[in-house]
Amino acid sequence: MFLLANMKFRIWLLLLLLNHGLLFAQNQSKIDSLKSAFRSQLPSLEKAQLSLDIVKFYSRNNSDSTAKYLEVSKNAVTKYGTKSMQARNRLNFANYLQNRGDFDQSIKVNQEAIDLYERIKNDQGLGSAYNTLGLTFKKIGRDKKGLKSVLDKALQYSLLSKEYYQKANDTNGLLSIYSNLGIIYRSLHRFPEAEKSYLDGLAIAEKAGIDSYVVGVLYANLSQIYLDNYQQYDKAIGYLGKALAIYQKHEIYNSQEHVFRNLAINYTKKGDFVKANFYAEKAVEIAEKGKDPHRMVNAYTALFEAQHQAGNNKEAYDNLYFVRNLEDSIMSIEKTAIIAEADAKFESLKNEAKIQVLSKTNELNKWRIVVLLLFLMALGILYYSIHQKRGRDKLVFENEKKIEKEKLRFSEKELDIKKKELTAKVLQLAHKNEFLNSLKGEMEHLKNNVDDSVNKTSNRVSRMINRDIEGDTQWNQFSQEFSGIHQDFLTALTTKFGSFTKSEIRLISLLKMNMNSKEITSILGISDDGIRKARYRLRKKMNLEESELQSFLLGFS
Repeated sequence: MFLLANMKFRIWLLLLLLNHGLLFAQNQSKIDSLKSAFRSQLPSLEKAQLSLDIVKFYSRNNSDSTAKYLEVSKNAVTKYGTKSMQARNRLNFANYLQNRGDFDQSIKVNQEAIDLYERIKNDQGLGSAYNTLGLTFKKIGRDKKGLKSVLDKALQYSLLSKEYYQKANDTNGLLSIYSNLGIIYRSLHRFPEAEKSYLDGLAIAEKAGIDSYVVGVLYANLSQIYLDNYQQYDKAIGYLGKALAIYQKHEIYNSQEHVFRNLAINYTKKGDFVKANFYAEKAVEIAEKGKDPHRMVNAYTALFEAQHQAGNNKEAYDNLYFVRNLEDSIMSIEKTAIIAEADAKFESLKNEAKIQVLSKTNELNKWRIVVLLLFLMALGILYYSIHQKRGRDKLVFENEKKIEKEKLRFSEKELDIKKKELTAKVLQLAHKNEFLNSLKGEMEHLKNNVDDSVNKTSNRVSRMINRDIEGDTQWNQFSQEFSGIHQDFLTALTTKFGSFTKSEIRLISLLKMNMNSKEITSILGISDDGIRKARYRLRKKMNLEESELQSFLLGFS
């Protein structure tokens, strides 16, 4: 029965892989067709629309190409498009900036789209623009760790978007805003309202017979509620399956990474590591093809967790090492971009000031006015220089704070991994000692049932086993790694209670790692009674009650 189920699963995986490859080929064919039509089309309204279609495709499948075709689209809609198309281009650009994390510029461009839509009284467009604005503030709230005032603003704009979509009778727009409202409610920890938003959106979609991309997003977001907040993994997997079917039907490639990643996380939580590993690898494949470093970090992290939980530690830590390097690269790129942007703004302002001075100077004919202008300009430059210096100092200070914060986060991650590795090594030592003690017992039994020559050999083997169990090499390595994780712990303990024997230090270290008596017995190779006596001597030396020893050591630093 097991073999049959395993065979069915393999066949299903093979079919999914074939379908995935076919979907990628179809995506390439579709974008090639759109670009060919755009190049061959004469300047016209149709050419402007084709440029918007290309941007729409790339925004869901390739972030690198989106920037290039946004500029192409801007030129096309400006020359021969309508006001509505120009507003749509501005909104596409705002979305692109939002996805890159440039929120201030995204809000500015978003407002340009709102102004255009208000001029032509386009309720549907206003719904989309306020929807994007609400999502931008939601992302700002996420970066500021759920700052409630920002999230409340996001909720305000999203509810305004909902009103415009209702006025325009735009069902697809309503589905989109229900999805975003759910995300914002979830960020505000209003989980029942988030779940209701997603379910309301899905009910509207079912009634209208719609299975578009936004319906897939609703299913994916609803699954997140059941994964993160309700821990109902089977329900989450079911909704993710529906989202995946929609993404594949509509050839939405990048969004499939999110589905595969969450499937991996759900199956890891369920303990089904074969499926978890498979879906995590699919997420990695899509993230790499999309060249999205943030998706790559998320996908590789899911793969690391699946492999680590399954016990495939070598592969897991290889992937963790890759993720760390990738995160370092992202942080370095973002830091460089911030500094370059600040320098560019500074140079631009300097150039503007010079042009303004030259222009005004050329218009002045009297020395008195010239002298006055130069005096005012000197004051302005002085003020501007001071202001700019303060701004740059503030930016550098904030960047340094961000870098220190990231370093601290990485250090905490590294310490956690070292603790897990140390625990694993200690448990391996316990298993080895258990085996050696068992082997030693067998040798003792053998000595009582064989002649003197075998008896001598048994004694030699027993001595070898004792030397290995009691040897210092592994304990010295353990002591170094323990001291690296719990820095100054033993020094502080010795300062307070005096010196400890080597055996006492080993027992203290294992208690600090929260090991139980059975595990300690196996690791140290002594009896339960021996452990009790050792604990008693420690308590007496440290003047502690019977129940206080381990809790005291766990809290001592």
